[in-house]
Amino acid sequence: MNQEQVIDMISQTEAYALRAMTCLAFRFPDYMTRNQLSEAADVPHAYLPKIMLELNRTGLIRSQRGQNGGYALIPTPQEISLLDVIKSIKAGSQRELYQWNSDTSNEIRQLDQHLNHTFSMLETSLEQTSLADIFNNSNRPTTEVTDRVQ
Repeated sequence: MNQEQVIDMISQTEAYALRAMTCLAFRFPDYMTRNQLSEAADVPHAYLPKIMLELNRTGLIRSQRGQNGGYALIPTPQEISLLDVIKSIKAGSQRELYQWNSDTSNEIRQLDQHLNHTFSMLETSLEQTSLADIFNNSNRPTTEVTDRVQ
């Protein structure tokens, strides 16, 4: 799976938020200006305030006006998971599990159960990965895939 395929699994806004928060984590506890953050995170300058407003509203960042102002993390990078960032942008909405009705075939139920399990594993990985883990190789979750022979 390449980077574009992974990004397609999350919204563009969520990807922008993850990029911005990673840049802030690298510079923690310092502030970054809107221009610095937009450039470093490769987030459109005009779109950045919308993202940062949501992150501010949920207590992940603070903003400060003035010459020495900008955006900074409130919790440490170790205290913020990737899932925290995504949930901040989703503003409380959660992924819905697939639901079956009485007419759903057994084959589709099995597929849906597999997808629910897969998304649950992804959520767990995102929850267990902090912003600090992004630049600390020793704490990265393993993503090894093994071939199964039957």
